[in-house]
Amino acid sequence: MVFFYESGERHTFEGRRVTYPDIVSRVILRAKLPGGKLRCEVAKELRAHLDDLVEEMRSQGYDEEAVARLVRSRFGGTKQIAAAFASVYAPERWARRIVQATLLSAASTVAVAVVLSGVQFIAAICTAGSIGSTLRDIYQEIVGFGMITAGYCSLYAGERLFPGSLARAALPSVSLGLCLAAVFAWQIPQHGALPMVAFACAASARLLQRWEIPFIWFAGTALPLLIGWALFGRLLSCWEFPWLVWLGLTISCKALQEIVRLFERVFMGNFA
Repeated sequence: MVFFYESGERHTFEGRRVTYPDIVSRVILRAKLPGGKLRCEVAKELRAHLDDLVEEMRSQGYDEEAVARLVRSRFGGTKQIAAAFASVYAPERWARRIVQATLLSAASTVAVAVVLSGVQFIAAICTAGSIGSTLRDIYQEIVGFGMITAGYCSLYAGERLFPGSLARAALPSVSLGLCLAAVFAWQIPQHGALPMVAFACAASARLLQRWEIPFIWFAGTALPLLIGWALFGRLLSCWEFPWLVWLGLTISCKALQEIVRLFERVFMGNFA
């Protein structure tokens, strides 16, 4: 196993032929450092450290093969180096993730509230109903907003944690859904059906949005809603059929999809 050094020079490292920048990039990628600025600083520090180490050995008369062997023994492999950096910066990385997750959840909840309130107001105007009646059960409305956000964002979180496995990606959403179902069954069994249906609709819509088939994710909001309607009857006493509920859920999930895309463009470079 030979090492690298001059920027145009190629050597073997961990069984593969790579260049000097490749080594640093691999360490930075595996270390999952929080923030682009920190990654640049660590990469610069890493290059300087390796340069100093190699120059010191060369000045002592070692040939390139001996330099490679000694650097390998002193510096270790990229996995060990990356693991050390990841351990040191883990608290900062998790703090950033918590802040970003909080921002995403807050923005998503506000978007859902605006969409559903708008749909209800428009429906009230078109049917000559009372706009004040849409605010009659404001606490239930707030719970519904949160459940839609929780269903959608929990599935998205699973995608980020387990990008290579659909089954594992669904695990956070399923676990959260079961916990919430138990809480509702214990605390408010007579009003727990609609929030859980909203949670399931949002999660299944996010799941189907992964597919490239246009509009197939509409079924994600429709199917759980219809199953809930069949099992529990009227989820809301004022509506005979859940078309308006489905419309609000569908528009909300589209708004959440755009928020997630914006979140990834703004934050994802710092999220890893």
